[in-house]
Amino acid sequence: MSYADCLARISQLDSMLRSYDPNWATSGNSMFGATQGLASGSPFSGVLESVSGSTAGTTGVASQAVVQSAATTGFTSPLPGAQLTQAFGPTSETLEPPATVNGVTYAHYHDGIDLAAPIGSSVLAAAGGTVISAGKASDGAVIVKIRHDNGYTTLYGHLDPSLEVSVGQQVVAGQTIGKVGLTGVTTGPHLHFGLYTSGGTAVDPSSWLASGHLPGPATLLGPSSSDPSSLTEVSGAAALARFDAVSSRIPYAAQIRSAATANGIDPLLLASLAYAESGFNPKAVSRCGAQGLTQLMPGTAASLGVTDSFDPQQNLNGGAKYIATQLKTFGRVDLALAAYNAGPGAIKRLGVVPDSKRGYVNVILHKWQSYQEPSA
Repeated sequence: MSYADCLARISQLDSMLRSYDPNWATSGNSMFGATQGLASGSPFSGVLESVSGSTAGTTGVASQAVVQSAATTGFTSPLPGAQLTQAFGPTSETLEPPATVNGVTYAHYHDGIDLAAPIGSSVLAAAGGTVISAGKASDGAVIVKIRHDNGYTTLYGHLDPSLEVSVGQQVVAGQTIGKVGLTGVTTGPHLHFGLYTSGGTAVDPSSWLASGHLPGPATLLGPSSSDPSSLTEVSGAAALARFDAVSSRIPYAAQIRSAATANGIDPLLLASLAYAESGFNPKAVSRCGAQGLTQLMPGTAASLGVTDSFDPQQNLNGGAKYIATQLKTFGRVDLALAAYNAGPGAIKRLGVVPDSKRGYVNVILHKWQSYQEPSA
């Protein structure tokens, strides 16, 4: 669609809103008023979102639902009381991009929900977690992404540039992270809110907001209860329940839980690894230069996106990602742990746990077993 066509479409929508609300034009809410920069500035790129009325100030637009704050603090609306102006999923709106979902290709698909609110309205973190992105996206929209303890990520789009969080920062549910803005390609002040699995698949956040909690991981990779050296998929809910039951005995439990679930592994396995590597000392440095809770070498840390190995959450994120890769590569817990300590190349060549690493592997597996009973 050309620049002129986009402006024509905005004009059409502006007229529609005038028909729904006679006060639309006189209240200073004209879409052209909200997009003066587009009309007088350089051509824009990207896709206009929420063309079914995502501009603040509309109180009578048909098919609008009010998104209420969730009943609990687990997963709450990022804009309590805001109006839902575009739902998640397939749409007839031609400005939305195509997508293939579960093998079905849609010509136009909206991968989040749009919530209208006046410019400058506070945007809240929908759940606690770690900020993994904060700044301008390729289309010019200012966004924030937060990774949560269950591995899911929330995205907050079209924010004002004056963000109140930065990458690596820990946030809690309900904390202000920014304000509704007009960044990127937008028909007016609104928040684009997305929810994504650890694998990057977009899911509809509406039902989860209504339930008041985030979806939990279906399964996590971890040791088998019958043979801890063997790798198995365990129930995510069960694994997290076991971890929570003994978390008072585990230093940095919240950070371990977050890092493990984000990378799809049993948090008790990560806790056991941190115990063996550093004794839960975030400032530990080995004779060969490995650093932090999971003893990452500087080069390995850099390759894992860790900028500060002495920051507990960053270090655990890196260690969890690295051991998760080894688990998937070797298909066994004992081999993956040996590869974590000795390097995957050496273990691939041998095909077994070398004698020099058996003690290390056994310490971790025994620690994992000791965590299985809350009273242990």
